[in-house]
Order: sequence, then structure tokens, then C-alpha cells
Amino acid sequence: MCTAGERRQTTPAGWEAELGSPAALETLVHLLAVSQEGWQAGHINRVEYLAVRLAAAAGLPPEEVEAVRWGAALHDIGKARVPREILQKPGPLDPPEYAVILQHPVWGVELLADLPCLPLPTVDAVCCHHERWDGAGYPLGLQQQAIPLSARIVSVADVFDALTSTRPYKAAWSCEKAALYLLEQGGQQFDPHLTHLFVVEVLGLGQLAGHGGDPARQ
Repeated sequence: MCTAGERRQTTPAGWEAELGSPAALETLVHLLAVSQEGWQAGHINRVEYLAVRLAAAAGLPPEEVEAVRWGAALHDIGKARVPREILQKPGPLDPPEYAVILQHPVWGVELLADLPCLPLPTVDAVCCHHERWDGAGYPLGLQQQAIPLSARIVSVADVFDALTSTRPYKAAWSCEKAALYLLEQGGQQFDPHLTHLFVVEVLGLGQLAGHGGDPARQ
């Protein structure tokens, strides 16, 4: 993983104690959320909510769900280094601008380097939420089970929120249309088991599940 140094496998209670004040990290996440403008407003909170629900549906124990929560809350922290004019551009990015955006997962890990007590799954989610099941993602080109579970969970939540939100270059999709996209991309962009769980358990759209094929065959 593109993690900074050795991360300890501490429980949330353990690493929060080491931070001294968990409220400080909560404040950081709050500031990130309220600093978002326009179409970005609310994205962090929604991704966090969806990722926590998916992690719970996947049967993760409470301490791992909490690590996923922090990973979701901090997943785009690297965009703090991306110029505002790129983030707010009302149209497609040109190749140099897109190259800048591609760096935000690595920058996110660098920004978290001063918090070495954060759990590994949290940092992995920041680093790897743009990896793809088929290996065509970034920044490391990981595929399938090599992608950390926390990152696979945050990826599904992140893309679903992006699809169902209005952006400068597109209208918001309906939940049903976005759910069908996730199912169709199971085994390509996303972990097929997680997309199935997300649509059925988190969204409650079990009637659509057959459109994605049998996750066990992916």
C-alpha cells in the first residue's frame, strides 16, 4: 500500500487514545465537510454514512467499521492540495488537470503521515479508493483481493454518491439508475460481492439484484 511508514494494527479505542483528543480529528473532518462548495457540499458526510452501512452489511466487526468510517471521512483529504480552479471547473478536465487529480490519493496519505496511529484500513481507504477490481484504477493498479477491503467499500459509496449528485458536467442520476450501474460494473470497476450487498442491503433495491449477475461467478 502507499502508506507512510509502518501502521500499527490498533483498535479505534487504542488509536483514539494515542491521538489524545479524538475530537480533534472529528473537527478536521467537519472542517473538510463545511469547506466544500457547490456540488461537493455534503459529499464527505454522505460517503461516510453509506460506507459505514456497507461495512456493517459486510459483517465487519465494530472496530473495523469504525476504521472504514474514518477512511470514508478522510478519503478525499488529498484534494486539499488540488487547486480550487480544477476542483470547481464546470466541465471536463484537460490532461494536465486530470494528472493533478490523479495525485490526490497519494497526497492524502502524505497529509496523514503525521498521524501514524491511524489504523491501516483507514489509510488504505484514502490511498486506494480509486483502484478498480479489474486493475485499471490508480494510483497503484491493484486488482481484486489485492485492493484493501476498506478501499473497496469506500469506492462503492464514493461512486454512488457521485452518480446521484448534480455535478457541473452532469445531472444527478436516480438511485435506481446508479444502482444498476454499480451492479453492471461488479467484477469490472467494483468488488461484485460488495455491489450486490450495497444494492440489496444498503439501498433496499433487491429487485434489481439480478441485473448484475451472480456475484459468486465474478
